[in-house]
Amino acid sequence: MFPALALADEFSDAGDDVMMVTDSRGIGFVPSGLEARIVPSTAFFGRSVGDKFRSIAGYFKGKKESLELIDTFSPQAVIGAGGYASFPVIRAAKKKRIPIFLLEQNSVPGRVTRLCASSAREIYLGIPVVEGVSLKARTVFTGNVLRRSVILVSRKEGKKILVLGGSGGARRLNYLGYELAQKFPREKFIILTGRRDYPELKARPPLANLELVEFTSHPEELYTQTRVAISRAGAITLSELLVNGIPSILVPFPHAVDDHQLHNALWAHKANAAVMVPEQEIKRAEPLLKELIKDKALRKKMGEQAHGLVPQDAARVIRERIEKCLAA
Repeated sequence: MFPALALADEFSDAGDDVMMVTDSRGIGFVPSGLEARIVPSTAFFGRSVGDKFRSIAGYFKGKKESLELIDTFSPQAVIGAGGYASFPVIRAAKKKRIPIFLLEQNSVPGRVTRLCASSAREIYLGIPVVEGVSLKARTVFTGNVLRRSVILVSRKEGKKILVLGGSGGARRLNYLGYELAQKFPREKFIILTGRRDYPELKARPPLANLELVEFTSHPEELYTQTRVAISRAGAITLSELLVNGIPSILVPFPHAVDDHQLHNALWAHKANAAVMVPEQEIKRAEPLLKELIKDKALRKKMGEQAHGLVPQDAARVIRERIEKCLAA
């Protein structure tokens, strides 16, 4: 949702009328000043047979409502931000011959991107597509669209070790963070636990050097305090760490669809912008953290590589390219 909302802000600030179309989960993230509608949609892949039938029924209902929304709103373009919630709207836009543009956050394109690529004028890549994958549309590497608030200008190195698995947390990293806080008592740690695991971590014996954060919608407040991060490799969290020049140890989620977190992490690792540790080798995180804590020059070099890897103006670039396409 956050890339879609950030791009909506960019178009709104340029004077365009914007309507956000999402599902019942995403609507809670839409600010009150932005026009929004809920369209039925549910995941299809990786579900039971019964859920798949419900998904198909939901798709046809969602497409019908999307056609009605297009007739009412009369958009010049439809921008799909990825995920199953965008699929009915994209298909409706194709039927109405409305220009379609897609955002793809990960190095391995998601199924909606692959299914809809041939209908798109352009696809904007948050991370370069992994070698061997081809999309039937013009692709442009713009970097991921990030909220302006999370891009810190002239960030100074913090003093704490931040452990996070994205906004929802990651149980294995939570446990790792607690163990490392015990082993590095002179270092201060923050674990973004996620709501699911917060009670369990909170029930453990408290550590003087450890702060637990259940959830935050303002991760920049944590980034300002961070010297080194230990993180999963979801596209948006990874992009936020990179753009802020935070040296990171990346532990990709091993069960991510199409192993996209592994490929996201490899992209940063190969650019010397982060260090990747597969979860089955997670014990390597301890000596790597020790090295990063001791070696300020290494942190500085990694931070510079990270900062230079990610464009900071993706929203503006995408808006200008879409405007140019529509004017052609």
